[in-house]
Amino acid sequence: MITVTFQPLSSESMIFVRGAYFRICTDRSLRGPDNAVTASYSGGLWQLGRRRYRILEFREAVYLRVTVSYGEQKCIGPYECLKVTGGAIFSNGAYLGAHTGGDSNLPQADIWTEVALLSCI
Repeated sequence: MITVTFQPLSSESMIFVRGAYFRICTDRSLRGPDNAVTASYSGGLWQLGRRRYRILEFREAVYLRVTVSYGEQKCIGPYECLKVTGGAIFSNGAYLGAHTGGDSNLPQADIWTEVALLSCI
């Protein structure tokens, strides 16, 4: 199981969501194993219910299966600590890649069109 921590904008409480895996999809949604939308990304923030969050955090070992715009898939990781913020994914402060072009200066071909966050490969 993977736990996603939603970091609030202000002094509100953090929210924890657990699932076998999660996917950041092309439509800027975060989906769980049942394919239901857990949260959606817009304007640099994640919308979960009525609240908005700036950062998603994964604090356990997580593998990434990323799909680039021309369909190639890569499996990378595991990463012990991931942060998803501003359209990009970081591990311990190091940039790994971008899941959206709207908040990034990268060419569209370098954007990951889908990112699966997995506990094992």
